[in-house]
Amino acid sequence: MKKRPLDCFGSWRLSNLLAWPGIAAVLLCGYLWEWSGDGRFIIGIVLGTALLLGGLIVGWFGIVCPRCGAPLYQFPRLPRHIPRCCPRCGEEITKEMDS
Repeated sequence: MKKRPLDCFGSWRLSNLLAWPGIAAVLLCGYLWEWSGDGRFIIGIVLGTALLLGGLIVGWFGIVCPRCGAPLYQFPRLPRHIPRCCPRCGEEITKEMDS
């Protein structure tokens, strides 16, 4: 079975699945490190930062218009949702057009 590349909707979901837990891990481990002073929490901060950066990179390179390749976000901020139409070419963005 041939594996399909991620469309803009799949990239958006993967970006969120990586970034939000990364943010939570950085905040939680940072708080626990500040509270306890235990250096082991630095590992959690580093791993959370890696997840956050991974989510941002997936979003920056994957959330693009399937027709013209224009980004569907304003750098560096990623979208909360995929827009209905591409800001550059004006074509409607649907899940069916990526299939």
